Amino acid sequence: MPLLIAPVFNSTTPQPVRIDMPNSYTLISGAEKPYQVASRYLRNEMDENRRMFDKRVDLTSLFLVGDYPEMRLTEDREWIEEIENKLNLASREGICSIPYVITAKANLYGITYLKRSLDGPKYMFREEEQRIFLALLERELPKLAFRRYSLSLEKKSYEDQLLDLWIGLESLFVPDGKKGEITYKLRLRMAYYFGDSLKQREKIAQLIKKSYNHRSEIVHSGKVFGQALAEEVGILRLLARAAILNVAMEGITLQDLRMRLDQLILTGDSYFERYHPTFFERIHL
Repeated sequence: MPLLIAPVFNSTTPQPVRIDMPNSYTLISGAEKPYQVASRYLRNEMDENRRMFDKRVDLTSLFLVGDYPEMRLTEDREWIEEIENKLNLASREGICSIPYVITAKANLYGITYLKRSLDGPKYMFREEEQRIFLALLERELPKLAFRRYSLSLEKKSYEDQLLDLWIGLESLFVPDGKKGEITYKLRLRMAYYFGDSLKQREKIAQLIKKSYNHRSEIVHSGKVFGQALAEEVGILRLLARAAILNVAMEGITLQDLRMRLDQLILTGDSYFERYHPTFFERIHL
């Protein structure tokens, strides 16, 4: 049976990893054979710059490995993409990608191109990232928010990243919003979700108002901000990631989340103080 090897580009692990996955796959690092096969077959066949392989893949990288019934990759493409996206969601910093899959048997090999490799800082798969990733494998995530968060990592411009992140945040916090009240609801709900004090809530509300105005300027007038959006996009990504993780880990519906948030606005409590979820990613601005 052919061996399937999918190198996780731009990833690194401080110590060897072996995680048994669904679909008879294994996520490993520190193993010679997957790296040797990938190095032998993939380096000279990549659609991208050949030097990219040596910069993005080494023995400490993660590899998705499994036996495969045929040489051509078919129905598992979406699942492999989902694994990539959950790996990225598990980390606050660093971006990994699975752009190629190798199927090898004896002297035969095939390379399936999935997507371009993503740019970004090195992805570190430490104990904390591993713990979150394993928990995500067993949980259902808010689909639109998760998809838009993942798409934002693929975009080059900060404007496109900001729009993707706002689509995801709106789907979480204001799908019931009507024109003229969306910004107001976003400011209140997100402030009480993430803020533990009046000072924190004011900072979050101010950020949301400013950033949502930027979103409107980009959409309606095509304004280009460029590098000026870098810090803002970084904060939005942290907020979106935290909200997606918290909802998934708590297993709460989005409707119940919004009902809770509206109650918090009336009582003045913070989300963490009121509900004490066992997992809650907190953001301090």
